[in-house]
Amino acid sequence: MAPLTGNEIPARQPLIHMSEQLRHTPLNFDDIIIHSRLRDFEKSVTDSGLSIKLGHIGTERYLFKNQQVSLQRGSYLLVNRHQTFDCFIRNPTPVEGFCFYLSPRLIQEAASGLSRSVEDLLDHPAPKSNNKAPHFLEKIYRTDENKLGRYLEQLRPALVAHEQLDFNQVFFDVATALLRTHWRTEQEMRGIDCTRRSTREELYRRLCAARQFIFDNYCNDIQLEELAKAALLSKFHLLRTYKQAFGITPYQQVLELRLHKASRLVQEGGNLSHVASELGFSDRRSFTKAFKKKFGVAPSYYRAG
Repeated sequence: MAPLTGNEIPARQPLIHMSEQLRHTPLNFDDIIIHSRLRDFEKSVTDSGLSIKLGHIGTERYLFKNQQVSLQRGSYLLVNRHQTFDCFIRNPTPVEGFCFYLSPRLIQEAASGLSRSVEDLLDHPAPKSNNKAPHFLEKIYRTDENKLGRYLEQLRPALVAHEQLDFNQVFFDVATALLRTHWRTEQEMRGIDCTRRSTREELYRRLCAARQFIFDNYCNDIQLEELAKAALLSKFHLLRTYKQAFGITPYQQVLELRLHKASRLVQEGGNLSHVASELGFSDRRSFTKAFKKKFGVAPSYYRAG
């Protein structure tokens, strides 16, 4: 699909390739995917559409309320409708990304499909118009941490290869995954023992920073002090609220990630002693004990036959 040369968006074109014309285009689309390719770019957005920005090549930087965030491959940024932010890119080679814009009607239809019974949908197929659009938690998410991120990663190769897609289904699937992820996030936030919504959201953001540190470093010897520093919380506060939100302690989170990776490596034929050492276990014996407790079989089971 050839990139646009003007500022207008053609009707019924769900995937659009854009570069410099983004400087002069209001970023408040509905049900469109923008594939951007930029090297030197800066824009202030005063009224955005609901969007999911997926990092692809290089780094995009955004400024929300004087807080800068960086978007790269392996992560996505969620931005609510009517948001204000600045975007800027400075790079000698092109930076690429995909941005999914979702309309209020699409979110409403997806929410109706998820929340209503089959019988109700058959009797009243039109979505209920009195459903208030949810306010999503705006932050950088890892694509491997939730349903939406995993779906975007599955979709990425088809978008890059310009494959023919059923975009009606794609947009509905993205909206559905977004809502499921939002409800899971709300459930995790409700677990935090805090009265004020704004305080709970801030605590959750900080806990997510600690969780991201764990995901990035779980093969290493992570100290509680490092996690507390990443989250800007005291060690006690971090331990208490982390389990409230995620139902697991930081130590258990590290162990779970190590064991799931160990399972993949062992099934691929990895040497057990090397796997144990690579994933931070003190020795093969402690690795075998933890593996068997988690999966019900020793890692040597995968060597049988």
